[in-house]
Parts: sequence; C-alpha cells; structure tokens
Amino acid sequence: MPYDDPDPTDPTVLIGVEVPGEEASDLEMAYAFAGEFAQLGFSADRLMALFRQPHYAGAYRALKTLGEDRIKGIVEEADTAWGGFRIVFKDAREEP
Repeated sequence: MPYDDPDPTDPTVLIGVEVPGEEASDLEMAYAFAGEFAQLGFSADRLMALFRQPHYAGAYRALKTLGEDRIKGIVEEADTAWGGFRIVFKDAREEP
C-alpha cells in the first residue's frame, strides 16, 4: 500500500473528529492547563498570558467560554497549590 494512499479499512489510520463541548468540559480543561503549567513553574501572570494566546486554542477557548474572572480564579488556585514549586536546571561543574 503506498504511503500517501492509506487503506480506509486499516484501524490504525488516524481520523480527526470534532467533539461538541460544553461549559463543564471547558472548566475541566482550564483546571488541567492551569495545573500543568503551574507545575512547570509558570507564574500567575504568565498563566493568564497563556490563556490569552489564541495559539493555545484550548486555553483560549476556555477563557472565551468561562470569562476572565473565572479563569483568574482558576489560575489563582493553581498558583496557590503549585506556585511555590519552581524547577531549576543547573549544569554540573566540569571536572578538570
């Protein structure tokens, strides 16, 4: 089977579908984004900037659906839970 001509009966062929969403799923998604990025060391301001970026479609949609005040509350919760935790990478000293 040629690479550019996949077999439609092949169960491993990726097929994208649009799933209808609702406010509850956007709320869960917002908590997931805020928690994940807060654990990576994002500050509350940086998290809000992420939600305002149209390039982060899921986070941006949550902001538009839930509103600025609700997202700020979620970001504050995530920052309270994970804000004191920062990951710092340091290179080891080279031995002479």
